[in-house]
Amino acid sequence: MTRRSSSHAGLPMKSGVLIEVIDSNGQTLLLEELIGKGGEGSVFVVDGQPTLAAKIYHQTPILGADATKLAAMVASRTSDIEAIAAWPRSLLYSPQKREPCGIVVPRISDARHMHELYGTSNRRRHFPHVRWHHLVLAARNVAAAFDTMHSAGIVVGDVNQGNLLVDETMRVRFIDCDSFQIQSGDDTFLCPVGTPHFTPPELQNKKLRDTPRTPDHDRFGLAVLMFHLMFVGRHPFAGRYFGDGEQTIERAIAERRFAFSKNRAATLMEPPPASLRLEDLPGPVGELFERAFRQPDGVSNRPAAREWVEQLDLLLKSRQGCTFDPAHVFYSRLGQCPWCRIEDEGGPAFFVLDGAASIISPQRLDHLESKLRKLTIPSFPTMTPQQLKIPQPIAPKQLEKPGRMSKVDMAAGVMVASMALCLAAPLSIWALAVGAVGVVGSGSFLLASKASKARRREHDDLTNQLAVEQNKLQRRAQATIAAHRKRQAAFQTSVDELKADADHYQAADSQLQDVLVVYRQSQQSRFLASHLIQDSGAQIPGMTPALAAVLQSYGIENAADVDHIKLLGVPMLHQGLVLELTTWRDRIERQFVFKSEHGVNFNDTDVGGKAAVTRFKVSQARRILMASRQLDSLAAASGDQLQRELAHFDRVAAPARDLAKQLRDSQSNRREWERLLNRSPWTILGAAFAAPFIGGLLYLMFG
Repeated sequence: MTRRSSSHAGLPMKSGVLIEVIDSNGQTLLLEELIGKGGEGSVFVVDGQPTLAAKIYHQTPILGADATKLAAMVASRTSDIEAIAAWPRSLLYSPQKREPCGIVVPRISDARHMHELYGTSNRRRHFPHVRWHHLVLAARNVAAAFDTMHSAGIVVGDVNQGNLLVDETMRVRFIDCDSFQIQSGDDTFLCPVGTPHFTPPELQNKKLRDTPRTPDHDRFGLAVLMFHLMFVGRHPFAGRYFGDGEQTIERAIAERRFAFSKNRAATLMEPPPASLRLEDLPGPVGELFERAFRQPDGVSNRPAAREWVEQLDLLLKSRQGCTFDPAHVFYSRLGQCPWCRIEDEGGPAFFVLDGAASIISPQRLDHLESKLRKLTIPSFPTMTPQQLKIPQPIAPKQLEKPGRMSKVDMAAGVMVASMALCLAAPLSIWALAVGAVGVVGSGSFLLASKASKARRREHDDLTNQLAVEQNKLQRRAQATIAAHRKRQAAFQTSVDELKADADHYQAADSQLQDVLVVYRQSQQSRFLASHLIQDSGAQIPGMTPALAAVLQSYGIENAADVDHIKLLGVPMLHQGLVLELTTWRDRIERQFVFKSEHGVNFNDTDVGGKAAVTRFKVSQARRILMASRQLDSLAAASGDQLQRELAHFDRVAAPARDLAKQLRDSQSNRREWERLLNRSPWTILGAAFAAPFIGGLLYLMFG
């Protein structure tokens, strides 16, 4: 449907609630409670019919193709479709003008949006009993719902997690079906919208309003939903990219870079840490994902919904529980529990028992401690000055076989000989006279000759061009060094945090209370730092943007920076404003609530004893292991980035190297005395005047 934005034109209102509408059979329906509102319309409860809901569009009346499409949808309703979708049952009309204004649909209650099932935090809140096989069952039912739609000739078009609801039994139903693409006779009513993260590569960056969709397009979005469910919220195209440039999900989709693919040499991607792997699923299921996400251009062979149903039915029959943690369920042919592996590598606990902490066995903690003992700090990639060497002028080669002397060469030779005669002035005044005439004459020729000027010009041009390139490279080298040092500083900060976490782990047995105090202080500092003064001016009487800028220049930007001694050192800050700032900080500080990242709080340390310490140590061990993996990734990514920057520097330095070689080659073809004398007019003039002058002095002193 076309997006609408205006008011409910022509409909009677009372206290903001619609009073009555007329359905296709001429019956009057009363609309009561508003239960939902979106970009196209508002959804109301139908009085006396709790299984129905009414969607009233913001812009009415509904005209032209929109009204025709809704009428066609009502006519195409079947029991199979209604079993898996809130499909339109009837058009609704305004009571006075009898103009179409909305639709009646089945009301779906006791169900939640799909993302609340596969998202870990929401799942713990709304579906605490759910294990991994429940997500597989939901995925199977999503595929079955798509199969029903496609069998009826209906294309969803705008596939996304927001138009599917799921209940406690994993029953799945579509909502907002009025945007679906349907066929009625010779007419095709297109889906005008799409969600980029679910849109196939061939439709990325295209105008979808006028683009007919096919079931194969739907199958890409269906595979994304399958992946979201089975991989507990991960996106198939989100991961670490080893190529150049920033890799967004949309770009990765367009380039078919499936992050979990087994063919990583082609995708240049790897999954995020703490993720399920494609190898953790049956081979045929992994192949379905490869087909869905790596399909070449011009091929329409993505897995049909029926294929997903068949393979997921088999997977549901091939599951087993974990011997360590009953909350863990996985494919029975795996050698180890993938959820234990993820947790033991420092990843989150995706599944827990009814919101509680996972069961911790002594063997589990021993296993984690053995992993901690094997940890090593990765080395950060080093960079030497030689790697950013800026090309310099190269010494000319010595002429192996001097060619025929040119007039410029002869003039330079005469000038050198004349200078020697001038220096022989003490022996004979005629040597000085002849030398002076020779120097002036040959010097004049070198100054005026076109060939001589051309040689000087070529040298100057190449030298100036090389200097320009050297300046560019100097700036590039400085930027590369600064970026590398910034990454190194971030890496060292992570190393320090890892070592601090390890110290806290070791101290937990005897000083758990003190360790929690440190974590509380750190968390409180982050909380205070998140409240910026410039964003809270309205809460601080007397604060102005200008004063906020002054405070910022003195290093006081957020609530964590507000300190009475610091404030006294800021000029133009009167005592009243100091009091207001400290009061604001105290008010923010009172809002802080410590949320332990380890499932252990201060009360637990008083009554929990050894169990509390064990829970803390398991959580802390996972935290350390995850931080270690992140350090490894950071070091590897920094190394990759450094290599890319050095390769870029090398490419940028190529013109300078070429210029240095050209300068050397051009100077190597000149005789050495000519090259030295004919460097510039000032060199020639200096030699022409200096030689007779020095010769004269020598004559006066020794002649």
